[in-house]
Amino acid sequence: MIIKNTKKITTSLLCSFVIFACSKARKDSVEIRVTDFTNDVIVELEPYENRTYAMMNIWIEGTVNDTILIKMNSADNQPILKLSGEIKERWYADYYGSQEQIIIFEPYRATKGDLKIKAKL
Repeated sequence: MIIKNTKKITTSLLCSFVIFACSKARKDSVEIRVTDFTNDVIVELEPYENRTYAMMNIWIEGTVNDTILIKMNSADNQPILKLSGEIKERWYADYYGSQEQIIIFEPYRATKGDLKIKAKL
């Protein structure tokens, strides 16, 4: 009896795990910490299907030894923010769509620092 119940529970858990693992997780907010200034960091925000959005926010706090850039959607785009030194910045824009938003942190001239970047649709 116990063995049959264990098999059912194990099978149910396994099926649930497979379904969960195969579904694409969406995130409409992200918080990261940047301490490695050797590469760009790309953050993707994806809106939930049945949720209404009106604004996109980006908060950046911390310190860097030189200039950093924050860009939207493509590394080839002009930066929305160009920051250096002691940073405590909030950037926001209207957002009504259902499209994914990509935020790119580019170290530019900075080689060291400690930043906390939070983004939310």
